[in-house]
Amino acid sequence: MGEGATAVLETDREHTSLPFRMGDVELSRPLSTSIPGGEFIDKLRKEWVFQFKLLRSEWNKQHYTALLFGVLAFLLGSISSELFGGGDATITGIDGILAINGFQFFQILISVLFWAWFAYQAWNLFPVMKIHALSLLAMWNGLGLAQVFFHRNNPSFPLDMQLSDMMEGTLIVLIVMFFIFFFWKAVIETRDLHVEINHLHEDVRVMETELAEHSLAGWSAAFALWMALVFISSWAGIHHIATIGDSQIPFLVVHLLTGIGSLPLLFFVLWYPQRMLGSDANVRTKAALDASIEMEGNPQSSVQTDSRCPECKAPSPLFRKENGELAHPCLAPGCNNNVVIGTKCSSCKVLMSSRLQCSSCGVNAPALDYYPDQEAW
Repeated sequence: MGEGATAVLETDREHTSLPFRMGDVELSRPLSTSIPGGEFIDKLRKEWVFQFKLLRSEWNKQHYTALLFGVLAFLLGSISSELFGGGDATITGIDGILAINGFQFFQILISVLFWAWFAYQAWNLFPVMKIHALSLLAMWNGLGLAQVFFHRNNPSFPLDMQLSDMMEGTLIVLIVMFFIFFFWKAVIETRDLHVEINHLHEDVRVMETELAEHSLAGWSAAFALWMALVFISSWAGIHHIATIGDSQIPFLVVHLLTGIGSLPLLFFVLWYPQRMLGSDANVRTKAALDASIEMEGNPQSSVQTDSRCPECKAPSPLFRKENGELAHPCLAPGCNNNVVIGTKCSSCKVLMSSRLQCSSCGVNAPALDYYPDQEAW
């Protein structure tokens, strides 16, 4: 990158609230020159180092307390004296619930309350992702329910699989994967829109650098790991119950380890996109955004917002359109068209710069700085 582009990039970074940048992270032992695929592995390692450092500096007591409640809820719901005794498989329905002794019933109740508190804390800690937090917890339960159907007629699943016994479980898994995919797609496309709107620049090199700073490759890998842990935990837990009496304690251990490990990963999956996109983001797919704009009315209409000079606080004609794009009256003499920042005027073909000069104090600043505290980085 040339010196001019670097200087502009450093100026544009002034509005961010990050204590450090991903581009500043250096690996002590890069693998890119020693093994095939090392460059991609280094990319993931660099992002994970950045994310872990950021997480360690920003997670507080509330995050760790919520995780503690989640771990306790998971343990109370996974371990009981009846689990090791095998229970009575002939008692089902209401009779089975009534057969639970007082202590075990109290244990189940406490577990449910702790899970409710965990979900409530996730709702409060991640306001941008609160609906997705509940949906991911529901997906987790869905995968557990699928394993119940898989093991119903075949306790040794996946051994001796019979396709006729897998219909319900397979349907649930497909539904879960459908919603999981659209959650991932919504985060990716919201990130793309965030970069296009908030970091638009006429220099392509600057745009590429900003897109690299907002990379979600490491987050996607962590999300895939969370899915794997949840799937293994669900299978191991149900497999241990289905084969009770056959000395399957190792499956219970796997269930506990993977289930507990999936809790902090769930918080990370919810926290990082919110930290990147800011508290005003709305995580949804591009198709959902277009549908929302179409339902609200003319997609070309705009809503005037209170944009002000970052120095003297004088009002500015800059405004944000309904689709999130920043627009400004054309600066060419005699032209009054509203032009999206970084694009050419449809009438006079003059490029609208991503930096604006205040008519009151003369300061030249990025257009996004006229909307302070709108996004994280």
